[in-house]
Amino acid sequence: MKITLIITEGNWLLNLVPELMKFRHEILVNRCEEDCDVIIATERTYSELTDKLHKEYPHIPLIVNNWDWYDYIDKTKGTWPLFIQLMKEAKEVWSGDLDTLNITEKAIGIKSEFLFYIFVHPWEWKGETRDWGYIMKGSRRDPNKRVEWFERAANELGIPYKSYHLHENSRPDYIRAVKNCSFLVSASREEGIAHSPLEASCCKKPILIPDNAGWKDVCGDNATYFKVDDFDDFKKQMKWLWENYKSKEIQKKVENAYNLVNTKFLPQHMAERINERLKKVL
Repeated sequence: MKITLIITEGNWLLNLVPELMKFRHEILVNRCEEDCDVIIATERTYSELTDKLHKEYPHIPLIVNNWDWYDYIDKTKGTWPLFIQLMKEAKEVWSGDLDTLNITEKAIGIKSEFLFYIFVHPWEWKGETRDWGYIMKGSRRDPNKRVEWFERAANELGIPYKSYHLHENSRPDYIRAVKNCSFLVSASREEGIAHSPLEASCCKKPILIPDNAGWKDVCGDNATYFKVDDFDDFKKQMKWLWENYKSKEIQKKVENAYNLVNTKFLPQHMAERINERLKKVL
């Protein structure tokens, strides 16, 4: 197939391009031609480009990926109205996780039948891996992401921590931190399915994440969960994991999570799923 892939500049999804090409697909990034078989829009932030290409080539099927859906977003502002319209006009809508799938259907009546799972980055940094005796929070900084939960709980418990944010720290420093922390915490309620916990699993590190449907679908029994809107439970689980992360129980989860990542969440696995999906819907 000849595929137009709409991706923001420098996005990790560019890792899909060489993997999709292994299936003999021709990939055009952020441009389209008359004989393309499908336009796949992976990013809401590029809705104007998607709309432009969709209008220029109306005969080409459009697939829109709804990566995440935050309850606090006003759907009347920014690019959301255009993005919603594109989802309504698309041949198919994909979703990043079960929470997004369910919320999208409930909020605007659009169903999704294909989960466009997140996958881990290839590792660019190799070096010594050891337990530095701290917990780590690796997520994008946003006032609605409950970063204060992580820092507040760690301070109250007296647990040493590092907080890395992908938009503010270098990639090698971030990878070094993931590889050498004791375990990784994501306190975020509205993150969708974030990279950091999966990458920590790839580094054989325990993870503490909220018990939302999306994460449970991805990680199953291989993570430690806290009640999504309960700070006291979050703090309790952080304390428990700090005291038990070296236990056989946790290390078994770590091994299971590592095996899961390497059989389901690498770029080639997502490319395989996309290839099969396109054969079904086109």
